[in-house]
Amino acid sequence: MVELLIMSWYNECSNKGSASAHLPERAGEMDKYQLLRECVENFALLTQLGLSIAAPPVLCLYAASWLRRQCGLGLWIMVAALLLGLGGAVVNFWNTWKMIERREQRRGKEGQKRCGEKDGGEAL
Repeated sequence: MVELLIMSWYNECSNKGSASAHLPERAGEMDKYQLLRECVENFALLTQLGLSIAAPPVLCLYAASWLRRQCGLGLWIMVAALLLGLGGAVVNFWNTWKMIERREQRRGKEGQKRCGEKDGGEAL
């Protein structure tokens, strides 16, 4: 379903001759399957980022709630669990951000090599 929507949008833009106005910068070099692949990759990264930020605080609060019921601990355990979960969310965000940066740098280098340029940016 998503593939059909993207392909129809791509065809509509390319038929009007204004594909470059609606598509990303590299769209002139991309076919519809590459565009679909990039959209799916970006959606997967956003999903991963959202889950990696939301999961640690929720799981830590759930574990703290269980500990309160089982061991009779005070409210302080919930505060400690929340801080621990937020710390885990920040670490996960940082690691995901660094992974995205490395991926974009790698793509930039591959794009330069495909265009006939050396690593220093000089044309061959």
